Amino acid sequence: MGEPIIIKETDGWINVLDYGVFNDETKDVSSRVQEIINAAPEDSIIYFPRGQYLFTNGIEINKRLTLCGDAYFRSNNPTNEYFYSGTTQFSGKFDKEDEANGTMESFAMITVKGVKHCIKSISFQSDNCDNAKSPDAPPANGESGFHHEIVFAHKGKYISAIVCENVSEGPGHYENVDFGGFGEIALKMPNNSTVNDITVFSCNRGISTGENSIITNGKTWGCDYGMEISTGTFINGMRVEEVGRIAINNIGKGLNFVTNVTIDQCGYCGFKFDSMSNTYISGNISRCGQFYFNFNYDDYLKLDERVKEAYSLFYGNSIESSNITIANDNGDYWDDKGKDRFDEGKGDLRFREHKIYLIEAFETKNVLLRCNIDATDMVVNSEKGNLIYNNKEQTVIFYDGELSSINGVGISEEGHNDKINIKNYEMYINGDIKMHSPQVNDIISTTISNIDSVFGQYKVKLEKIGQKLGFGKTIHYYKVIDK
Repeated sequence: MGEPIIIKETDGWINVLDYGVFNDETKDVSSRVQEIINAAPEDSIIYFPRGQYLFTNGIEINKRLTLCGDAYFRSNNPTNEYFYSGTTQFSGKFDKEDEANGTMESFAMITVKGVKHCIKSISFQSDNCDNAKSPDAPPANGESGFHHEIVFAHKGKYISAIVCENVSEGPGHYENVDFGGFGEIALKMPNNSTVNDITVFSCNRGISTGENSIITNGKTWGCDYGMEISTGTFINGMRVEEVGRIAINNIGKGLNFVTNVTIDQCGYCGFKFDSMSNTYISGNISRCGQFYFNFNYDDYLKLDERVKEAYSLFYGNSIESSNITIANDNGDYWDDKGKDRFDEGKGDLRFREHKIYLIEAFETKNVLLRCNIDATDMVVNSEKGNLIYNNKEQTVIFYDGELSSINGVGISEEGHNDKINIKNYEMYINGDIKMHSPQVNDIISTTISNIDSVFGQYKVKLEKIGQKLGFGKTIHYYKVIDK
């Protein structure tokens, strides 16, 4: 590609354009960039001015280095020729001659060989896969199907962006980076790494963290698998949306701190784990189980080849000594555009509710769950252990997957000596006073003045019939007019 690389006198800043690297995407730059890396002094900053750098083969980082671009651009349409926006872009593509001969091999654009490194302000793009167009309606009755699905350009031959080998050595730092269109993984980082401001669009797999890694402010969208996290991962401000299968898969033992996370629209569950302990999770996790949107839980259980992690927000084997706080309830709707839509013969698609379990696990032990749904709803499905559930109005204890007590009052399905019993999934106190599920013509008294907030709590149609001042507070009265 040019003369052998001899690094000039430098203050640690190496401009690749000074060494014969093309930035107009006309020629492969892989071998020349590798030569620069090999010749660069350790701890150098290798600078890529804005432009398009074509990689048809991978490069290796084998010493402490920083790869730095000018800027980055978030794109969710890597196959569109107009998506480039004057930034530093690394384009990963198969060689055209290899494509024509069918001789191309899978490769990673950057492979890190167990060394400390930094990559910042670079946009990584590939045409290896894309996100299929979302359907306008759910699958036909009795047919499962993805809401979002990855389509691969070359079946069996995949391009990754950044893959770190020897994950126990050499932490990485990634800042202001985005990825789109990779058929394998966008970023596989080593232990003790940090990530700030990352965006992943339309990749087969988004992000895989090492142990004790930190990720703040980012988004994965339209991927088949959103994130894979390990023991001790800290996450703040991540959005994982429109995922074909699992949003976050925890392969570690726990000790995770996940805050301000948004998980929305998953084919299967939102958060999967094996045996996890001492973990804190807070955020909004909604519209999971989309692959089986057309099946209620009983029909789902009858399927011979059902995906076991598909009918829950959280799914795993064992969860212990952990706190989970989520802002949403467990009801979701297919429509993701916020508009009323009517399909003749099927009714309003937006309001066809699909409920799933909040937590489905073999064992829950010393778990505290906070969420605004009713205690008789699909809260937890567990064979062993205990779980305390709080929805601000009630403190509920589950034992071995069954309701044990509400606000300190024991529960019995047979109605023995316990004050609360369950009949046909409805709750009663003292045998004949219905709890939690108001019926038509019931009167609800509350200090809540907003009728929409009351509807959100009870999920029944209401009309306000009056209010009065009592004990220094205004009490509002609502009548249930329809369920």
